[in-house]
Amino acid sequence: MMKHFLRICTLPALIFAIAGGIAIAKSEPNAKEVPKAKMSDSQRIDQLVEKGYAANEVTPNAPASDEIFVRRIYLDIIGRVPTKQETLGFLKDIASDKRAKLIDQLLDSEGYVSNYFNYWADILRAKTQISGNGQSTPAGLSYASWIRQSLRENKPYDDFVREMLSASGTSWDNPAIGYYLRDYGMPLDNLAITTQVFLGTQIVCAQCHNHPFDAWTQMDYYHLAAFSYGQMTTNQSANQRTALELADRKAQEKKGKKLNADQKRDLQKAFSEILKPVRFNNVVSTSRALRLPKDYKYDDAKPKAIVDPAVPFAPGAAVSQGEIPIEAFANWVTSPENPRFTKVIANRLWKKAFGLGVIEPVDDLREDTQGSNPELMAFLEKKMVDFDYDMKRYLRMIFNTQTYQREASLEEPVLGMPYHFAGPILRRMTAEQIWDSVVAMGIDNPDAPDPGFEFYTKREIAEVELIASSLYEQSPGQFLRNGYEIAQVQRELAAELQRAQELLAAAKESKNPEAIRAANSEARVIRGKLAREVEKRVFREGLEERLTLVAANGTDDDAFLAELAEVVSAKGQNLTEGMDAIIGKREGIVSQMVSAIMADDQEALKAINAERRDRERKEWSINTPEEKKAYKSFETIADKLKRAAYLPSPAPGGHFLREFGQSDREVVENANDQASITQALSLLNGQIIGAITTRYSVMGRELQKERGFPERLDTIFLSMLNRYPTDEERKLLSQAWSDSVGAGSVQGLVWTVLNMREFLFIQ
Repeated sequence: MMKHFLRICTLPALIFAIAGGIAIAKSEPNAKEVPKAKMSDSQRIDQLVEKGYAANEVTPNAPASDEIFVRRIYLDIIGRVPTKQETLGFLKDIASDKRAKLIDQLLDSEGYVSNYFNYWADILRAKTQISGNGQSTPAGLSYASWIRQSLRENKPYDDFVREMLSASGTSWDNPAIGYYLRDYGMPLDNLAITTQVFLGTQIVCAQCHNHPFDAWTQMDYYHLAAFSYGQMTTNQSANQRTALELADRKAQEKKGKKLNADQKRDLQKAFSEILKPVRFNNVVSTSRALRLPKDYKYDDAKPKAIVDPAVPFAPGAAVSQGEIPIEAFANWVTSPENPRFTKVIANRLWKKAFGLGVIEPVDDLREDTQGSNPELMAFLEKKMVDFDYDMKRYLRMIFNTQTYQREASLEEPVLGMPYHFAGPILRRMTAEQIWDSVVAMGIDNPDAPDPGFEFYTKREIAEVELIASSLYEQSPGQFLRNGYEIAQVQRELAAELQRAQELLAAAKESKNPEAIRAANSEARVIRGKLAREVEKRVFREGLEERLTLVAANGTDDDAFLAELAEVVSAKGQNLTEGMDAIIGKREGIVSQMVSAIMADDQEALKAINAERRDRERKEWSINTPEEKKAYKSFETIADKLKRAAYLPSPAPGGHFLREFGQSDREVVENANDQASITQALSLLNGQIIGAITTRYSVMGRELQKERGFPERLDTIFLSMLNRYPTDEERKLLSQAWSDSVGAGSVQGLVWTVLNMREFLFIQ
């Protein structure tokens, strides 16, 4: 059976075969034939590119066929291949402006949001556990949701960046603080990321010494870092510090001396436990001063000297009188008069469309950097400013060029040599594009936001906001009393926890898996006891006080608390009775209170799923026990087929996305497209084939309509390669269909196409 697979997969005709005989949609007139005054922006780009052809003796690639174009534009804008119906809808359309209309349609879709979220998540290193810790999950989810929403509303790029760079507050009130939380406790490293991502400048070397290959000095680095150094990613809160000061004063008054080291350590440990659920969710703007390192070795300043915010190579004061440094910095970075800011984003988005920037690399610009076409680069920068940093409008201009709509160049560009854009570069799909294409073959409406993931995000954020509401307004005296109570609980549990830790150490030494699991379980139980005591003694008391104020005043500036107070007292009960009714006999408080406030959301989610289930059963005529069983199996599969933008970021190790090179989000643009054995095994894996060929998948339902081999083959090719098979492919695959039940089965044919290079590459 495998001989047919191998034979078919190695045939050149099955790798880059393109169906012929399809009329190409009318493009814009040749740029050379249009007077400059009447040129569209897209035509002007074509003219500038064509000047590069003439100057460098480059022959442009042929115009792309409709089949190539529809597949490429879907992948480049919404990050997945089109379905069979979407493909046929475009191929059969005879309108001369159908390409421009499709570009508009895709840019205005939710698919654009998902695809460009993946793009920005890689650049911004956006992680679900944003600081590498479970307590940072609400902030990570909130940040990701903010990025998606910014793309959804087409927020201008300069506003998008300015909001991140000037962000402070909490993850639920200002999700853009995720930009700073991503480099928790590492403000100098964050500055290096800022200049690399937004200014295309690699100055990380200058953090420790003058840059060896550029004009940046270590002093320049510290002057720039001084702008954002006051943005503190902190686990502490003001009431913690004032409570410790109060404890010292009380001890001084009562015993004539402050707390000793052990007493202070016990209190700090208790405060840490109380604040644990809200850590990694705050950025505070301060006036913290930045000092040079103690080993600073240059003559322009002494070690440990304070450094003021200043822009290198720019004369005059960097911060005006009364201006906040971080706001001055954000405004300077994103100013249209800052040439690198505009150049970098114009070049990045060009590379996103073509596979290569006009300037390479995109994030290491120097004073002497020259692009492959300086006149083109200058025009792109001008249009970005003219468009007020509207990324969709800019991309629309690029996608409507004849240059973009040419066939891809198959030869890999030579490192260090200019590329003159005879057409886009042949690229392998990103991991997310491959996965999302599989998703689109499996489930209906693949571009729609995932309601389950959005509910989960909202709940995680609500939990941390509820806890913060109970803590942040506590008086120093109340917070101190809570600290003493929890310190006592910690002392009572200390012996149990010590015993569990000793058991765990012994289990690890003996390498006994059962003993390790048992010891870990015991430790979790003890930590759970402590967490529940904190909920009962601290969070409940704090919430009752805040809600009492809300009830007494009738209004509250905090909409979250006002809604919570309404839920708690919905049945005419007082706050204590209402909270008792919500919590019931269960221990703790947070989960139950959040469930109460999100009850309507939970019911709405259930209704969405029930409506979908009823509609599918009716439309797909699911009646018999066998059909119901198959449908239930499909639901299990479909539940896992979520677009990459609605999965944890990054996906867990071993997931299809990671195997195909999804970034681990540790380094800027860390995704890779290199082939590996694990990728081959993933494609061989029957789970992927099964997911897209099951009778109720999108492609499976299309295949159910077709009974003959030719029609089924057409469906598979139109669904996966977005073209009809060639005569040679029909002949080869027809022979495989006849010769072998396995090789000729629907799953065998899908397996063959899935493993063709043509499927994985964007032509």
